[in-house]
Amino acid sequence: GHPLPPPSESYHFSYSAPNEGEDDIFIELKGFESESEQTWTSTGLTLWRSSQYLCDYLVDNAKHLQDKRILELGSGLGRSGILASKLLGDSSEGSSIYLTDGDSDTLSQLRANIELNGPLPIRCNQLLWGSETSKAFLERHASDKPFDIIFGSDLIYVEKVISPLFDTVQVLLNTGPNSRFVMAHCCRRQGNEVDLNMVLAAANKAGFEHTVAKEEDDIFVFVFQRRRDSIPC
Repeated sequence: GHPLPPPSESYHFSYSAPNEGEDDIFIELKGFESESEQTWTSTGLTLWRSSQYLCDYLVDNAKHLQDKRILELGSGLGRSGILASKLLGDSSEGSSIYLTDGDSDTLSQLRANIELNGPLPIRCNQLLWGSETSKAFLERHASDKPFDIIFGSDLIYVEKVISPLFDTVQVLLNTGPNSRFVMAHCCRRQGNEVDLNMVLAAANKAGFEHTVAKEEDDIFVFVFQRRRDSIPC
């Protein structure tokens, strides 16, 4: 493909520090407008609405990120993953954070944004969804160690990605009782052809139960955990 032009948009965010006495967290991202030509071919090159809700969840649950292996799916410009890394701050030694995306152009911009906000102890790799690709990813990039927390926002807007997404989580999420996949989902995203029941049915079929951490207008934050009866002995 053609090389990406320089990003046309800058986005700035600030979040309260999780602990008193710490500095607030600032994040700057560069990307493209949602109507731009670049975004039509690589949807990860702009910001989508659900990312704000995922970020709020991460801030509210910052203490649960400590000493965990963390992976983001469909990282896009990196808003949530960079925030997770900054929330860990100086206590990131026992944790590891991996940001992933399937799209090469998006990955280039993601890496640039990590550098812009760095230095941060983040690993950044391409991940195409599906069982086999996820097993290869674990082996090649993650020392064959599954993750405690997986998260992502605006991951599903076409039906064909639903099963590969849950196949991916099935492989990459460890079987511990507190392991979770947190997904922020917008039901009315432009171009969305997915019914919420399809998503929850696929999750159930893959062995996951869910709770709703937040519901506001057309956006949900789901927390998926393995059903106890679905965990291999």
